[in-house]
Amino acid sequence: MKKNRKVALVSAAVVAIAASSAVGYAASTDGGGSGGGSGFCADMPDAIGLYPGNPVTQMGYKVGKVDSVHPAGDHVRVTFTLDAGRAYPADVKAVTRSKSLLADRSLELVGNYTSGPKLAAGQCVPTSRSFAPKSISQIAGSAADFIDAMSPNDHKKSFQEAVDGFDKAMHGNGELADEMMQHAAQAMQSPNQFVADIGSIIHNMAPMSDEALRKWSTIQSILDQAPAISADGADLWPGTEKLAYGIGFTVATLYMIQRDYGSDLWPLMDGPVTDAIHLAATHSKDLAGLVDSIPSVASVLRQQSQSPGGLAVAYRPPTVQVNAPNAGQMCDVLNQMTAGSCTNAGGRVQVPALRLLDLVVAKGK
Repeated sequence: MKKNRKVALVSAAVVAIAASSAVGYAASTDGGGSGGGSGFCADMPDAIGLYPGNPVTQMGYKVGKVDSVHPAGDHVRVTFTLDAGRAYPADVKAVTRSKSLLADRSLELVGNYTSGPKLAAGQCVPTSRSFAPKSISQIAGSAADFIDAMSPNDHKKSFQEAVDGFDKAMHGNGELADEMMQHAAQAMQSPNQFVADIGSIIHNMAPMSDEALRKWSTIQSILDQAPAISADGADLWPGTEKLAYGIGFTVATLYMIQRDYGSDLWPLMDGPVTDAIHLAATHSKDLAGLVDSIPSVASVLRQQSQSPGGLAVAYRPPTVQVNAPNAGQMCDVLNQMTAGSCTNAGGRVQVPALRLLDLVVAKGK
């Protein structure tokens, strides 16, 4: 009895497994494939290279074969048969595909089915979703049309003009062309030198690159601070503008002095002043010692000047003679500003060198 029960249980399990497998196969066949069969068609712009028996492919894998090819007005209708077990979307595209220009072509179905309507027997892929590559005759015809468009009707003038243009372009450039070819030949004879020069450039740039990498933090800091520095520079621009205006006014004043009194000032500057500067430069140590002794000398001079019968030294500053027509009037103005700053003896006006700026102000007044 127990043995019969075991046999019955095993038989039931085998039947259940077989039934579930059959149901699963049927479901996969019905839901994932279109059932295949004949009656499928595609309206192609042309059917060059397509013949009955040629393969129908999808992603290069054969899924059927072409049954017939016959004209249908302005297009060609290609009927084909599909293998069972594979579904295709209703909006699938048809393309004729060939491995070369001379080989027979295959009909390629483009588009994988994911969901939605499926391609069914009796449905044709319209010409709006079918494409064919250009034939050899069409390619040759396009090339001929291009040549005809580029050439005049006699087919000779364009070649003649090309030769004439090349001749004009090369006229007078023979030596340059020869020199260029000679240099190219020399470069090809010793390419190692060219490669060595490139290597030297890279080698010489290596320290700069290493230094830049080591100081990259500083470079980055400078770049980060550049916007703030630019903003501060914009704030300082009004002061720079005022400084430039002041420099312009100073230059104009110096030009006026040079124009009016240059003939009197330059002899003085080229003579005594230059000698004094040269003497000071060559005897700087002596002058330093002299400056150090000024306090003691000053005290001695003060004592001498304050005591009755002391030592007295007469000093007269250097003067400049002014030969301008209105020198007398300017001298009067100077004396009004500072008494005794100008002397007028018989039309000869003498002005101390230290009062030249007062002379400019007096002329302005």
